[in-house]
Amino acid sequence: MKPQNILIAYTSPTSKEQHLTLKEVSSVLRENNIGFVLISRDNLNDKITKSKDLIITIGGDGTFLKAASHVFDNTPILGVNSDPMHKEGFFLTATRKDFKRKFKAILLGKNKTRKLQRLEARIGNKKIPKLALNEFYVATEKPYLTARYYLKVGRIRERQKSTGILVSTAAGSHSWAKSAGGKPLPIESDRFEYVVREQYCGRITGKCRLRKGILSRNEKIEIEFEFGHGVIIADSWGTEYKFKAGEKVTIKQAKKPIMQAYF
Repeated sequence: MKPQNILIAYTSPTSKEQHLTLKEVSSVLRENNIGFVLISRDNLNDKITKSKDLIITIGGDGTFLKAASHVFDNTPILGVNSDPMHKEGFFLTATRKDFKRKFKAILLGKNKTRKLQRLEARIGNKKIPKLALNEFYVATEKPYLTARYYLKVGRIRERQKSTGILVSTAAGSHSWAKSAGGKPLPIESDRFEYVVREQYCGRITGKCRLRKGILSRNEKIEIEFEFGHGVIIADSWGTEYKFKAGEKVTIKQAKKPIMQAYF
């Protein structure tokens, strides 16, 4: 089906290449008589992403993640790398130079889509509004303080000290979790993983059995601070959701994946 209602979410250009990329994408859509809305990533919201045939992000991975955080239906997202020399582009499957050809493939129905799993989290019985496409990070309010908490994975519950816990999707396992010592998973995997960062194993601390691990889609992780206040944040941006000692944070796989357009 030819897309007629497209949303373009972009990062404000700061270089010639980024300006050219934004111009190219807009020009190709106009050439094909495609209606579209152009919006800065900073102005995205849950309402504007609804009922679109396609969402195109122009920028880096951060722009893709920002757009994805506002999508809760099956709208596919196509990421365009606005500056491949300076942006990693893990989620981005097109550039200025090949966008015209790849968009033609979309018009002909020759592109592919794949499910990228996300994570959801709760503090007590309250669900956090945002889903994580990369990871949830749980730590103390102040990053230089050691978190003291109980971590439960499966039937094992362990008292720990660390600088925080990363709970990562399969896609996110290629970024921060990998740098922290996690194992990269196939991007379409329905498994997820956790990595305890800079864990302290001392005389009175637990046995440090729960350092990192890979979980199936039906498993969950529970974190309960022993004292003090903690924060949980999705994909390293946006709102930090705070919780108190004794409040249980639960993280599991979400039922709403992101549909990524690729070739």
